[in-house]
Amino acid sequence: MTASKLTRFEALQAIATEYPSEPLVIALGTMVREMLLSTGRQENHLYVLDSMGLPPAIGLGVALSPAARHHDKVVTIEGDGGLLMGFSTLATIGLLKPEKLLLIVLDNGAYAATGMQRTAAPALDLRGVATACGIDAYDVATMDDLQAVLRGSRSVPGPTLLRVVIGPENRQAPYFLPDPVELTLSFQRYLAGPVAAA
Repeated sequence: MTASKLTRFEALQAIATEYPSEPLVIALGTMVREMLLSTGRQENHLYVLDSMGLPPAIGLGVALSPAARHHDKVVTIEGDGGLLMGFSTLATIGLLKPEKLLLIVLDNGAYAATGMQRTAAPALDLRGVATACGIDAYDVATMDDLQAVLRGSRSVPGPTLLRVVIGPENRQAPYFLPDPVELTLSFQRYLAGPVAAA
């Protein structure tokens, strides 16, 4: 696949626009900071801090929870490096087949949070691995394709993995270091809120 002109920030904006009120689980570091630049702090966003590789497992748990039935999708946003650290979760997702789960992997081939060291992702067929685990999977590298798959995924049973090829650009953003317990409790309140109670 050719190099992408999509930036992480643009991809995050597109995701937040398409899924403004659904649960979003967002990977640590640059991903969280750029999402905050794009949307500000949102009650439906779970900002996963200091837990590299765990967002897909967290998203899986939310997608299997009773709260998921009140939403079209549970969206998890992970990086290629984080996905590789929690690679075995793909097998569990394929086994359990959570229909609400949309796992989006923003793939820049690098660990943005730790200095842009290269990951093994360019040597792997992440879409092929997901498919082999029983997960519908797509590769996109343009905004038009990203928006089309995001829209289409809303009404199609998952699990779905969407690999988005992005460029290496990182936006400057302030650090976000609240208490992870407070973030978790806030997200739990959102999941148990008026929509879930209806």
